[in-house]
Parts: sequence; C-alpha cells; structure tokens
Amino acid sequence: MQTPACPQPHHPCAMTPAVEPWEVVSKKAYWDRDVNLTKWRERIAIGHPFYLPDAIKAMHPNEFIHFYGRPAFVMDWPRLRTLVPQNLLPYCPFYDVFWSQLAGGGYNLKPYPDYHQLPKRRREFLTTVAKLPGKSIYEIAKLLDMQYRRAYGHAKALTQEGRIKGREVVEGNRRKTKLYPSSAMFTQAKR
Repeated sequence: MQTPACPQPHHPCAMTPAVEPWEVVSKKAYWDRDVNLTKWRERIAIGHPFYLPDAIKAMHPNEFIHFYGRPAFVMDWPRLRTLVPQNLLPYCPFYDVFWSQLAGGGYNLKPYPDYHQLPKRRREFLTTVAKLPGKSIYEIAKLLDMQYRRAYGHAKALTQEGRIKGREVVEGNRRKTKLYPSSAMFTQAKR
C-alpha cells in the first residue's frame, strides 16, 4: 500500500510504503518486548546505546521519522548520527538522504554535527548550495537576497571548512566559481 499522492513525485514519502502502527513497527527492532512510544522517543533523543542502533538497523527511515517526529528528526539526526556504532554506519546514508530532503529540500546536504550551530545565513548558504549544486556565488547571493561580499565570505568559510567545493569556470568571457557540496556524489564536467 502506498502513501497518499505526494505533490513531489521524487520526494521520499512518495516512494515508501504507508507506515504501520507503532505496535507492529516496534516489533521489528524490539521483538522480545513491548516498547512504549513515549519511552522510545526519550531514549532515541539521548542516543541510547541499545535503542538507537536497534531502531536504525530494523526500521525504514520513513517509519523512524514518522514515530520520532519530523521536526525532532531534522533537529536531532546530525547529533544522533555521531552516536551510531561503527558497524551500523552503512545504514546511515538512507537516513541522511531523508534528513537532507527534510532539512534542505535536496539530496546533497550532509548532516554535519554542528549544522544547527552554524550562523543562520551561513546555514542558508550551505543549504542552497546543496539544493542547487553548480550555481555561482553570485547566483546564490541573488537567490538569498545577500550582498555578493557576504556570499563570498560564506563560500570562502564553507570551503575552508570542507563543506563545499568551488570550481573555476569561464562562461561568456567571465570567470565564475561554481559551488558544489563536498558530499555530492557527482561532479560537473570541466568545460
């Protein structure tokens, strides 16, 4: 059974099954006991060493987000991800994609542990680069209604921190720096 039609055809919720009741979903991870949903949320929020890994391993990200709560997931996932044991890290990219879509509207935003501590405008700049890779500093400045000098400062800082990368290109006799998230799985061919 599919979820109701999503307005965005490639949005994760448009391609995932409907979420079953908590009593059914919780048994995927905690088959040997009944787990109260409120207690589960509290334990997940603190990164409990048993509850978090079991949930990550057994639940579909859509189920995890549904029961944890979207706002809480967007706020907490970058921190929780750092608490996932090494052997379960292969499960994290699926959660990262859902987080990226919910937090930034795209698929290239990496859940840096300090993402929510970044200054608001720098976070907006990073999110825009992740959502619209390949835009120039000038184009992003216009989109964010930001002075070029401020945008350049954000680009420089984020590049030095390794969060984005720039590629120099020449278009119409003008030199531009196209920006890409460092975590992007694609690269733009040089022209």
